[in-house]
Amino acid sequence: MAVTTNAKSGAYLLFVAAFFLALSTTSTALNITKALADYSEYSTLSNLLKQTKLTEAINHRLTITILALDNDAIKSIANRPNDELREILMNHIILDYFDKEKIRKLGKKSALLTTLYQTTGSASNQNGFVNITRIAPGDVVFGSATKGSPLVAKLLGSVISQPFNLSVLHISTPIVAPAFGDPILPPPPPPGSKPPAPAPKKSKSSSSSAPSSDAEDEADSPSPSDAPAPSPKAAKRKSPPKPKDSDDNDEDSEAPSPSASSRVVWSWVSVAVVIGLIAF
Repeated sequence: MAVTTNAKSGAYLLFVAAFFLALSTTSTALNITKALADYSEYSTLSNLLKQTKLTEAINHRLTITILALDNDAIKSIANRPNDELREILMNHIILDYFDKEKIRKLGKKSALLTTLYQTTGSASNQNGFVNITRIAPGDVVFGSATKGSPLVAKLLGSVISQPFNLSVLHISTPIVAPAFGDPILPPPPPPGSKPPAPAPKKSKSSSSSAPSSDAEDEADSPSPSDAPAPSPKAAKRKSPPKPKDSDDNDEDSEAPSPSASSRVVWSWVSVAVVIGLIAF
């Protein structure tokens, strides 16, 4: 009797444990269709997940991050063949939980994220991985991890955050690995955000044809060849006299010329001769 009672107790405990395990699993199971139902701007994404039968693959996961495209951004891939579209969308489903806070705390500026496509067994050349790179605080971009692929998708914000089960991040552009089809380039910037034109560089032709400021100054003033040459007299009148000391001026004015002084001496000699003759 004791053995039977213990066996029944053990079976009962196992049933209770299984029940609560099933209850917890059910409560934490994902329902991506229901989660996106409140966000009309992602209705096209929700419909394409159903069309490619990816809703079941997502709902069987306990932890998932979806790089979501709004209705406008997803138009560029919506009309592709169903198999190609499925591969592209699988590369937008990350098998881990990443919200903006976790991305901010990334130790490295770049990381490789495993996608749902990696589970197919067909992934090669890192087609099943997505590269996430922090260019600057608050500036995060995504792209295929395949070598040479550009980082085309910019993180625009968080749509749903349910730690640590479901995160839906809004990105700008579809991520198309080279093996999945033609890539989608990011849209051009809006007209208002046109970068300023760079300052024009001086070319040799412009520098030779355009006179410099010195050349302009020279052009304004007449050249020596154009100006009339002054006459010697005018040059003599215009040139200022050489300054002299006052003493030198007095000496020059008082000193007689050699011819005048010689005449004065001879005059005195003649007078002296006449006086001498009279005295005798």
